[in-house]
Amino acid sequence: MQAGSAPIIRAAVTAADYDAFGQVCRQYVNWCRARYADMGWFVEEAFGHQSLDAELEVLADKYGPPNGLTLIAVHHGEVVASGAWRRTSETVCELKRLYVTDVARGLGLGRRLSEALMASAREARFETMQLDTARRLVEAIAMYRSMGFAEIAPYHAYPERLMPELVFMERSLRPPA
Repeated sequence: MQAGSAPIIRAAVTAADYDAFGQVCRQYVNWCRARYADMGWFVEEAFGHQSLDAELEVLADKYGPPNGLTLIAVHHGEVVASGAWRRTSETVCELKRLYVTDVARGLGLGRRLSEALMASAREARFETMQLDTARRLVEAIAMYRSMGFAEIAPYHAYPERLMPELVFMERSLRPPA
């Protein structure tokens, strides 16, 4: 990544923004395939269960207003990271598809995106943010814990053989008392 200005985080608005979000999601899937090379079944079943291919066709509907919010990090005209939240109830939203591409690792974008997504969910009056992630993604889990997320019981079902490989977390979005 070129030296200079820091990446800018902004909301996805245009079809091109959502296409770029989809490209980052595809990079994440490929990264997961490499990370889980010894368990290829896990990646295919997890993303298959989530109907990711179909989701990638309707990202703006799934993660755009009024159902959610997508943020992208742009550096020198290129989307280098992204993440989103989606409404799951009147008071709960779910953090989804957070990923920082290889060219942007080490810039703190995972944390910056997470903080911006939590702030926007708080502004939208959500009280709780939940997420699920793979147990082997220890770096992500450590970041989430450092941001106040704690492990919880599963809040939705995956196929039984996937469950031991998943971690479910949540945190309050309410301001401290």
